[in-house]
Amino acid sequence: MFSVTHFRSEFIRHNQAAILRKVTMTQFMLVIVLTAIGVGLFNAPLWLTPLFIMAGYTAGYTHNGEILLKRLLAYLAVWLRHLVGVPQIVNVQAEWDSVRVRAERQQIGKSFVATVVVEG
Repeated sequence: MFSVTHFRSEFIRHNQAAILRKVTMTQFMLVIVLTAIGVGLFNAPLWLTPLFIMAGYTAGYTHNGEILLKRLLAYLAVWLRHLVGVPQIVNVQAEWDSVRVRAERQQIGKSFVATVVVEG
């Protein structure tokens, strides 16, 4: 017999609880959301509904412990950042070190020039 407590314990125990056989909760929600957005919001024809269902099922698929939708969104974000020209990886520590070294060199150069002028 199925009960809410059983479903909650299964959901807590596993990363994603299975609603139907081979359909996780994430996949189920993505199917509903993508179908509602496609047909309801964008007025797509009803014959495209199976396409939205397949897209939702595929986007919620877990591969190597990672939901495929997250991987696709990360790839899209990197591609858009590259297109706009924003750097993909910024090493803040290396940037700070280069600025600090440059400032120290300027300070050393100024003090060297000042001692040469005073002595000369």
